[in-house]
This record gives sequence, C-alpha cells and structure tokens, in this order.
Amino acid sequence: MDSNEPSNTPKEEDTSQESESTCWNCGSKIKNDEWCETCKAPLTNKSKSEVMNREQSEESIKCWRCKGTTSGDICGICGSPLTKEGIKITAETVLPQIMSEVESDHNFIFVLSPRDKQMKRIPLKFSVLVDLVGNYFQIVNSVNTNVGPEIVIEMPEKNDVYDKFEQNKILVEKNLRTIIRKSISSASSEKLVILRFFYWTPEVDTNRFSFVKNRWKILLFVLTLVSLYLTGWLYYREIYKLVTIADNLHVNSLIFTGTLLAILITHEFGHLLMQRIKKIKLSLPYFLPLPPAPGLLSFFLLGSAGSIVRVVDPVRKRDDLFDLYFMGPIFGLVLSIALYLVGIAFPYIIDKSTLTPEVLTNIEVFQELKPYLFFGRLLDWIGASTGISPAFEPELQVLFIHPLAYAALVGIILNGLNFLPGSLLDGGFMFRSLFNERISRIFSFISALVVMLNYNTWTFGILIMFIPRTLYQTPATNQAIPIHWSKYVLEVLGLGIAICSLPLTIFFFV
Repeated sequence: MDSNEPSNTPKEEDTSQESESTCWNCGSKIKNDEWCETCKAPLTNKSKSEVMNREQSEESIKCWRCKGTTSGDICGICGSPLTKEGIKITAETVLPQIMSEVESDHNFIFVLSPRDKQMKRIPLKFSVLVDLVGNYFQIVNSVNTNVGPEIVIEMPEKNDVYDKFEQNKILVEKNLRTIIRKSISSASSEKLVILRFFYWTPEVDTNRFSFVKNRWKILLFVLTLVSLYLTGWLYYREIYKLVTIADNLHVNSLIFTGTLLAILITHEFGHLLMQRIKKIKLSLPYFLPLPPAPGLLSFFLLGSAGSIVRVVDPVRKRDDLFDLYFMGPIFGLVLSIALYLVGIAFPYIIDKSTLTPEVLTNIEVFQELKPYLFFGRLLDWIGASTGISPAFEPELQVLFIHPLAYAALVGIILNGLNFLPGSLLDGGFMFRSLFNERISRIFSFISALVVMLNYNTWTFGILIMFIPRTLYQTPATNQAIPIHWSKYVLEVLGLGIAICSLPLTIFFFV
C-alpha cells in the first residue's frame, strides 16, 4: 500500500497471535471464527484473501459471507466488505466500543447509502432505534456496526407487522429503509429475522422528462424505430423478389413498424398500470433495438428485444416485484393476439398457375423458414374455424401474411419469451422473486441457450446470456415474508406461454 494511506488501514499480511483475540481490521474482540461481528471483516484466510485481492468493485459480486449477489465495495445484503476499498472503509468508519451497551447510545448512527455508496450519519440514538424495534418485535440481539445497526428479532406471527414498522414516522423522517432477511445462522427450530437499515431518499420527479436525463432513452427509441423498419423492409423485400403483392414495399414496412411499436408501448403500459396500483416508481423504458445482421437469415430477426424498465425506489415485497413484471407481457400478448386475428383476415393470396416452378420452389423454402410457433398455429386454426381468414387452397394458391399479422406474430414471440427466466427479461425478475440466486442463474443460462439456438431469436439470446440482471433490478428488501402461492401458479402459466411462443425450428434441424 502507499505510505500516505491511513495508519488504521488493514495490511494484507496475516496477523500474529493477536489476531486470535482481536480483529485484524478494527481491533475489536473476536466472538466469531469466520467474520468480525463489529466491522464484518473476514477472518478466515480464504475469505480474507478473496476480499483483499479484489481491487475494484464489480457489477455483480457473490458475497463471501451471505452468498448473495450484490455490487459495490460493501455488500448491500449483509454489510460485509467485498473489496480492498471496502475493508478500508470499514476500518476508517468503525465506531469505538460499538459492542458495548453503554457506548452504543451515541446521538447518531451510521448507515450505508446505496445510491452514492457512502456512509450517512443519521441523527438518531442507537438505543432509541432499538426501543423502536422493540415496540413491534421481540428482540433477540442488537449491535451497532460501522455499516449500520443490525438487530436480530423473532419472526412475528403476522406479516403486517413489518408494514407498520417500516411506515413508522421516525424511520420515514430519517429516510431509513430496512433490509429484512431470515437468519442464515439460526437453528432450524428457531425462526429469527435480521433487520438492517440503509439510507434512501425518494427520487424527485421534477426533471423526469428532461431531454438531458433521457437522451440515451430517446436515442435507443430512434434506433429501435430504424431497426424495426429495416426488419420489416428486409422481410417483405424477400417476398417481392418472388412475387408482386399489393401495397408498396415501404408501406408494408411502415405498417410492420407501427404495429410492433404499438405492441411494445402497450407492454410498457402494463408495467405502468401495475406501478400505479402498487405505488412503485418506475423509470421511463429503455427500448432495445436488434438490427438485422448481414447474412444468417437476417430478414427473419425480430428487430427489437423489447424494452427494459428500472424500478427507481427499492421494492419492499416479493409479491409486488412479481406482479410488477408479470403484467407487462400480459398486456403486450393480448394486443398481439388481437392484432394477429385482424391481420390474418387480409392475406396476400396468389394463384400458383401464374408462377414458374423455380419461383414456387423458392416460395416453399421461404414458407418453411417462417417462424413456426404453437400460438401462431392455434390462432390460424381459430381464424379458419370462425371464418376470419378467407378461403385458401394450398394446392392451388400461395399465401403471404399481411404486415399487420406478421408484426403481431413477432409481438407474440417477444411478449411470450419475456416469461422465460432469463436475466434481463420480465420473467427473470419474476423467477428471481420466487427462487434463490443460484437457481435463477441456472434457469437464466438455460433460457439464453434455448433462445440462441433459433435463427429468429439468436441475437435476443445473446443479450439474455451476457447482460446481468443486477444492472437493472435488485431483490425485494423484505425476504422474510413468503411469496403468495398464487405466484407459483402464475409462473407455471408464464412458462407455458413462453414455450408456446418459442419458434420451434432451430439451427441444427434446418
């Protein structure tokens, strides 16, 4: 380390016999063999080496202590240092004698502010906070650490006690939010919960729609328009190479673009509606263009990966997090199905007698490569059974779908695949609210792999594979309240919709 660093900054060498009784980072007495209960520094050689060898924070780090996925220099879940800089912070900000009940009654406490990754000094006595918690819960243990108070409580019989506690006037006025987790070290017979606190001020909406703040969103929206237009233009250009159909090529491209854009916006409206119901603040959407790539059947790409909304304030309940992301694909899927049923009423039908054998062969190859999904075939059957689709003789005629129907078909794929438990998909956040991080990562990888194997969606799969979910959404702050059983039913429904919306033809079978 540089010579000008503070003297209390920990050294990387193993400490001597003094480390057996005192923490090498803050000097407090050691009561736990694996980590210091005062500053959360690692005490084993393995975990200490892991932290000290990490110079900078990363977007997604697996905490050595709680095994949760977080980011920054200090774990936002358990408050443990994750990097060398995090160790330095804990050494410089640790409060003296914080384990002593006599010395714990300072006129202030320190809590972490995740937004600016700094420690905030809160004008509130630790003893007052403990008494406040005691008014709602049965306290088992409490300690005031350098990254904020940590209070162990018995799990209450009714979950609404958490709501009443978090809405307490003192906590609201001090901008204190809670992280509530089940104790990972308690015995199976004990039902203990750990309360931690962080500083969070609600975001002001005065400049929410300013150009400066949203310039990247605007640019992505414009690029999405261009990408959608190119996708529609390439698809119908392939048709125009084979036959002459009604309407201008550019008109068909614009119809495709406008229809699919309306579906994407409706998808976001579903999120907006749930935001109003749950009173959860969302950012404006980030539209994700997927421009056609040279070769590789680029005229069959989707043109867009949909859009992403970011929750501005932390979400308290797992149920709310699930509902927030479930509603968007439902709205988009319903509109896509409705527009598809309208679009199949206006197909382009051409008699085979007017076409040469070579053209007919090329048309047959083109039709076989179209996106083939169960939802599409089901809607085609509904259209034929109800008389929506006009009469068509496959032996005598060839049929090309209207751009309204083709855009709706792409909309079904986009909204349906959003139910997959992939990283940046709505289904990924839904799945994460139901299961732990390890299971979510496994299913995210499987989802990305399945989507990448299809020539309609391979670029979509690349985004799912490599964009980390923690970049857009963190878990619910209250993990102690179990999620409602109905969410598991809806998750199964969503996975069924995703399977029915996945194009069936993959690279290996073409």
